[in-house]
Amino acid sequence: MAQLVLLNDYRRQGRRVFFNRDELNLLLGIYSRKVAHAIWRDYAIDHRSNMAVFSVYRRSQEQPTFAVTKILLRGDKEPSYVLLAGKRQLKSSRRLPELIDYMDRQLNLVE
Repeated sequence: MAQLVLLNDYRRQGRRVFFNRDELNLLLGIYSRKVAHAIWRDYAIDHRSNMAVFSVYRRSQEQPTFAVTKILLRGDKEPSYVLLAGKRQLKSSRRLPELIDYMDRQLNLVE
């Protein structure tokens, strides 16, 4: 005899976090401007259980120059955005456009 199995019992309890279309448009907009000025050359998008990370690279084989992380903690209804340079936190906000403006004004790589 067949046994009924509820898939909800086997799914993870945590919510997956992704960048939505508007957020990706903002991130790819600044990325394309920096590529046009030959500052950035590559990007990557990673997804983990409670966060999504958009990383930008100066060169493909290096560590990310900057990373924008979207984090949704338990109990929070709105995500937080954090701008990282390596392991340093540069800025955090509840609004992604604030981080994009900060990146556009402040972040110029000096060699």
